[in-house]
Amino acid sequence: MPRQTTPAVWAVFLCASSQLDVRRCEPRSGKRALVRLIAAGLCVLLATGTAHAQKTDSVWIRNGDRITGEVKSLSRALLKYSTDDLGTIYIEWDNVARISSRQTFQVQVTSGHKFYGSLGQAPNGRVIVGLDTLRLADVVVMAPIRQTFVARLDGYLDLGFSFQKANRTLQLTSGFKVVYRSTRVESALEASTFREDREDAAETVRLTSDFAQRFLVSDRGSLGFGVGYERNEELDLAGRYSFVAFGAWTFTRSQHDNFWMTGGPVITREEYFSSDTTSYGIEALVGAMYRAFRYDRPKLDAAITSQLYPSLTIPGRVRWQNDIRVSYELVADFMVTVTLFDSFDSKPQAAGASRNDFGTTLAISWTF
Repeated sequence: MPRQTTPAVWAVFLCASSQLDVRRCEPRSGKRALVRLIAAGLCVLLATGTAHAQKTDSVWIRNGDRITGEVKSLSRALLKYSTDDLGTIYIEWDNVARISSRQTFQVQVTSGHKFYGSLGQAPNGRVIVGLDTLRLADVVVMAPIRQTFVARLDGYLDLGFSFQKANRTLQLTSGFKVVYRSTRVESALEASTFREDREDAAETVRLTSDFAQRFLVSDRGSLGFGVGYERNEELDLAGRYSFVAFGAWTFTRSQHDNFWMTGGPVITREEYFSSDTTSYGIEALVGAMYRAFRYDRPKLDAAITSQLYPSLTIPGRVRWQNDIRVSYELVADFMVTVTLFDSFDSKPQAAGASRNDFGTTLAISWTF
């Protein structure tokens, strides 16, 4: 069967014809030469635009099916793939046998090492990235180099609400997290709020917010800084401002779980409701975070974070923050999320303040 000539091929042919005509016609005035040059340039733009408009990437599924489209990204064992007929779909990475694309990608494997290049065809279970052949099972992250700013963002938005007739108790919870990732830089903004109104008790408000900037210095290591703010009426804390400089090391990175630890010095400024004084302090941070995710339907995502803050300026004072977050998929991109938190302070700086605060929240989450 004869092959159909694509618009891109015709554009290249016209461009070549233009160049041949330029060589044949001598002498040629400067004006006509300029017109020919512009026409040739338009041909090149036409060919380029047509090529970009076509989806020429290919994914071979283990059952033998081949899907033509455009590779968007790979993250947490899900391949984001754009097709003309089905729109954007998500393919479980374990089901991919082969993949190819002319785009340039940043590909990260379980060891943390990164490779750069197009995706070339290889035997089942492997892919060629640039000049290297990798096992698909070792690939954990894959992103086009020329992604837009929005395409580099991911995160979630939480919203929860409950009301009890007894004591007319109203609870509102909200939270969000946005992460921007590039080749060597990661920025994260996170915040959460909890508010409880009761007829028989004073209003309770809890607020935390953090911004962290990380710079990747090796396959597994990173350095960075962060600023944070915390308010907790249960602990009599009117405001805690903090600045931390940290280093982090990733011990485990795979398609289904991550584990890393972090540490560094922390400078704090604290204010309390029952006292007009402001206290400053220096603490050490020792933290760990484990995250596991399952992306077979329904999706399941769980994270445990533990951060210990022994004071370097107040003898005997230790703060300990623990958080657990579990999300279970309801429908595409929407999850039901349960969080558990515990805040402990062995030596609060306000007389009569509670040493411990803990609780749970239930919310609906939208992930992106």
